[in-house]
Amino acid sequence: MATLPVYGICITTMAAVCQAFKKRTKKCYNTRDAEDRIGLYRPGKQELKIMKSIDIYYQVKPVFPRRLQIWIRRKLAHHKRRIYKNVWPINPGSSEAPKGWGGWPGRKKFALVLQHDVDSLKGLKQSAKLMNLEKELGFRSSFNFVPEDYPLPPTLRQSIVESGFEIGVHGLRHDGKLFRNPEEFCAKVPRINHYLKKWGAVGFTSPSMLRNLNWIGELDIEHACSTFDTDPFEPQSDGVSTIFPFLASNALNTRTYVELPYTLPQDHGLFVILQEMDITIWKQKIDWIAENGGLAALISHPDYMSFDGAPLKNEEYPVGHYLELLDYVRKKYAGQYWHVLPREMARFWRNTMPGYKPASLNAGKSRSLPQADLRRRKKRTPIPSSKIWIDLDNTPHVPFFIPIIRELEQRGHEVVLTARNAFQVCELADEKGLHYLKVGRHYGKNPVMKIMGLVWRTAQLLPFAVRQKPDLGLSHGARSQTLACNLLRVPTILIADYEHAKTAPFTHPRWTIVPDSLPPEVLPSKISRVRYYRGIKEDVYVSEYKPAASPLEEMGLRADEMVVTVRPPANEAHYYNPESDVLLFELMSRICQTPGIRAILLPRNQHQEQSFRESYPGWFVDAKTVVPHRAVDGLDLLWFSDFVVSGGGTMNREAAALGVPVYSIFRGKAGAVDLSLEEQGRLIMIHSPKEVWSKIQFVRREKILPLFNQPRVALEDIIDNIEDIIRIECRRT
Repeated sequence: MATLPVYGICITTMAAVCQAFKKRTKKCYNTRDAEDRIGLYRPGKQELKIMKSIDIYYQVKPVFPRRLQIWIRRKLAHHKRRIYKNVWPINPGSSEAPKGWGGWPGRKKFALVLQHDVDSLKGLKQSAKLMNLEKELGFRSSFNFVPEDYPLPPTLRQSIVESGFEIGVHGLRHDGKLFRNPEEFCAKVPRINHYLKKWGAVGFTSPSMLRNLNWIGELDIEHACSTFDTDPFEPQSDGVSTIFPFLASNALNTRTYVELPYTLPQDHGLFVILQEMDITIWKQKIDWIAENGGLAALISHPDYMSFDGAPLKNEEYPVGHYLELLDYVRKKYAGQYWHVLPREMARFWRNTMPGYKPASLNAGKSRSLPQADLRRRKKRTPIPSSKIWIDLDNTPHVPFFIPIIRELEQRGHEVVLTARNAFQVCELADEKGLHYLKVGRHYGKNPVMKIMGLVWRTAQLLPFAVRQKPDLGLSHGARSQTLACNLLRVPTILIADYEHAKTAPFTHPRWTIVPDSLPPEVLPSKISRVRYYRGIKEDVYVSEYKPAASPLEEMGLRADEMVVTVRPPANEAHYYNPESDVLLFELMSRICQTPGIRAILLPRNQHQEQSFRESYPGWFVDAKTVVPHRAVDGLDLLWFSDFVVSGGGTMNREAAALGVPVYSIFRGKAGAVDLSLEEQGRLIMIHSPKEVWSKIQFVRREKILPLFNQPRVALEDIIDNIEDIIRIECRRT
């Protein structure tokens, strides 16, 4: 109830703003005046006033509830609609063709370009659906993503490109601050150019259609969309009064690009703000464009589309409206329109009409950028050499980080290591020749002891961190390191592959790098600080594996015996489910009853091994089950086994990466990576004791190592993400 007065104050304040705007509009504009001004691009002092007003709006916007913002925008829009009724949705003055215009290729009646600005994570998740619907109808489009608001999965990016669609960059952040001042824009140009190059993109669309055409010309692009022929409902509402593309440039005319103004009203404004119930306006506008031989350019948003007939939520409209428009064009204008991607349109226009510029752009001079600062920032500089602290907290971290350490050092970074004396981490690190400082141990499964152990190990790590002064902390789930770095204000990166792991208070990492199958909204970092890599983490090091001498003879196993490697559940972990032990005991019972098979058991620690020997001595009779007496390379064990059964995650995925049959008896919440492997047929999940007998196949396998001749994309992506984060963090400091 305490929020009601605040909400009431917000309504009163915004209503007063709305009323003041109406009075100001009535005072400044009559209908004829509005018609004159709607097509005028207003740079200079007028532009500065507009941008200041927009800046104030975006500063106070987060304070007001989204529903209130929409309510206010609807009130203003309906008021504007009456004022601009003669120039929206059709501005008759926009139909004039450029001088020397020879028409569209193939003597087509008009051209069609489709783009989708993906404003949020919701839109990202619905992009593939929209792409597939367009493909079914024979259309292609560009999907434009916001680089630093949410992570773009590399697999989605690859799928879009391979399907014949286009990728574009939609600003840097969707926060209305890109064009706030020249200095800030100059600082962001290298970041936007970085994502353009990384994604192989040549197009840029401006969030909320905020713009400065000369500034946009400093980007490494072929085309942009930040203008429109007529749209009085946009924050920067001055249109360009043309339904044709045109060439724009930077202030010095040394760089040019093709501006593709959108000419069909955007979906959010039409269906959410103006609350239109059908596509009549779209049809009217596209008929008018076709009649005048222009470009029908539409920007829509998967964020606001409702798919699969689901009930409409706030700020949603049925995707059927968009599909109805495509179907209308396809049927009514069959063979009469030239449908291309934005980049294809830009290349055609540059070669055909390089000199065309609408008269509305000649109204004055725009604010200029500080050229010296711009040149300095755009000049490619090497990534700063950094000291990176890696904490080895668990056994799988040792093989995983070895290629990462090697690659980071080859790129000029210094890596320092600490290791926890638990789960044979130090023994394996010694075997691999790593130089590290041994810090802390494991404190068991008692929650109180876990917390005390976390605090104590953090205290032990602090002197090391103070002495080494790392620029970045990197781990695969080392909570003590993250806590120590947070206390010292050192940026942290968590590489993770299980989204259901709990994060202790004060141990949230600043950045998270995960496989692109994980949903970013459940991870411990902000969505804007999540980065993706392709594949699974085991791909980082398994591709380097070469079988050594078989470890089986050392454990007394014969080459003619069937061998299964068994990894018990982590019964001290917070995600432990006792059902996993039930499956383990059923498996061991079956093994003991089956002649010709022997098990290599890999307990998590000495306590777990001792518990098994005391409670289930029958497992170990006649060496039916053996436990390695020293730390053994896990990949060697997996490779020389006929199949693997594990209650953990890493060993399952290592076996899958090696092509060894693997069965999971993990009964905690299934992670997205394991579900993906199961869907691919590389991992079989066991859910009940009955499935231990029906699904697990006791058969010998032919041991042929798969060819790892594909690019190591997981390692490449992880290293690139780490260096990208270094760039960002250095920029902050």
